[in-house]
Amino acid sequence: MEISTESTSSQISCAGSFNESNSSVKSGKSQAIPLNLINEEWQIILSSDSTALELQNAIIKCKELVLSSLEVSEERKWLVRHLVEMRLALRSLEEDQLEKEKTQAKVVLGHHFSLRPRGKSFQIPLPSCVPLLPVIGLGNQNIFCDQCTGMIWTVLQDSFECADCGYLVHQKCIDSVLRVCAHVIVSDMNFPISDICPEVGLHIQKYKCRECGSAFLESSSSEPRLCDYDGCFYCQNCHWGDSSVVPARIIHNWDFKTYKVSRPSLQQINLFLDKPNISLEESNPKLFVFLSKLTSIKKLREDLVIMKRYLVECRDAIKTKLIDKNVKDRRHLIQSAEFYSINDLMQVENDALHEFLYKIFNEFDDHIRSCNICCGKGYICEICDNNEVLYPYEDGAVPCGKCNSIYHRVCWSRKNENCPKCKRIEDRLTKTQVEVASEAF
Repeated sequence: MEISTESTSSQISCAGSFNESNSSVKSGKSQAIPLNLINEEWQIILSSDSTALELQNAIIKCKELVLSSLEVSEERKWLVRHLVEMRLALRSLEEDQLEKEKTQAKVVLGHHFSLRPRGKSFQIPLPSCVPLLPVIGLGNQNIFCDQCTGMIWTVLQDSFECADCGYLVHQKCIDSVLRVCAHVIVSDMNFPISDICPEVGLHIQKYKCRECGSAFLESSSSEPRLCDYDGCFYCQNCHWGDSSVVPARIIHNWDFKTYKVSRPSLQQINLFLDKPNISLEESNPKLFVFLSKLTSIKKLREDLVIMKRYLVECRDAIKTKLIDKNVKDRRHLIQSAEFYSINDLMQVENDALHEFLYKIFNEFDDHIRSCNICCGKGYICEICDNNEVLYPYEDGAVPCGKCNSIYHRVCWSRKNENCPKCKRIEDRLTKTQVEVASEAF
């Protein structure tokens, strides 16, 4: 069979360009395809963007050509070299695909798992079922799998973390997860458990762990552990002896001590920490009688609710983002004075919330008094006829319950809480009714 010189040179050039672009070639210079294999070129010479299936078929064909070629021929040498290159390319392609699958989010029982970068570590409580052994090079930044309670060696092992509840798991344990995502449970509940340690008893649980269902046997070394949040019993693998504040104890007893809770309960409590879903005055109104700090906070929040009405209608406050800069992600504090989050109540106890609200109050008050738009919405006391501008959030001001006019508290008391504006409205209405009646006759 005769082959033209131009055809041969173009085919050789094509094969050479493929070999040069092949990223799997680590060293050495690729050789052009032998003339005897030109007819097989379309089956074994692939582009750099070939799929894994195409590479596998080409490898099979290349093996057949190796076996059918002479042992010491140039064709066999070229085929063996090309076979190695294709296998390296296939392995690189499979590894890239595996890494791509790892980085993709996985959804298991409501958990949205994403691959955690190796080397990323933070302090996690040590499960009591794990013996305390010295770990070289890791210090206190040890983390543990929520499924098997084994240590996650962050430098060597891949792990996954739930973006919603922080559930940590080995890559090998991700398909064995039994716990429903705490974010799903919290979304369904809306409110934390309001009863203090509502213990159900082991017989109700059929002497099994509430989480994993493992049996509590007399001969077993695993003893049941009570969770102070939900009142259920857990095994050592599901109850690591973590301590946390319990929302029900805060609401009913104003108790901020930490109590032993299970892993599922700890994740739920952590998700409830910043949710403003506790109507404290409705749940336990006596707290406002015995705790003066709560009364002070309630008054501050009521004032901020009034001040917010000025700021949301002021173009200068909107332009400078006054509310966002001061309140940030805690807008519920100025929406109403009713709801609190667990973190809010904890900050009430250590006086941090009072300082935070008082700082916001001063910022808002400075703007309202210095802004021409907000200042124009102030009030003048009609009783004393003083030119001092009054605002409904001031301590020395009192509003009329009917017309919402603002007066000095002293003036209001001197007038026996009789509003001049309401009196004028009533007189005008009486006069109108008399005129209508006289016209009818």
